[in-house]
Amino acid sequence: MRMIAAIAAIAALGLAACTQAEQNQAEQDANAAAAEAGQALENAGEAVGEAAHETGEAVEGAVNDAANATAAATDDNPATTP
Repeated sequence: MRMIAAIAAIAALGLAACTQAEQNQAEQDANAAAAEAGQALENAGEAVGEAAHETGEAVEGAVNDAANATAAATDDNPATTP
């Protein structure tokens, strides 16, 4: 009877160790996934920032072009000369 109890105890300890190892692996996997998600979020933030910068440059160019076209159009129009 003691032998069966000892075998049962060893089996229970083996299962507990296996379960703990699985838990540790799951925690490591979750940490790795969180790190990857954080890096992806950082990369996305950088991409959005770059896109915003490029959009600002494009808007600035368009506004300058429109202002220059307006100035050229009004320079040649006697109705707009004081």
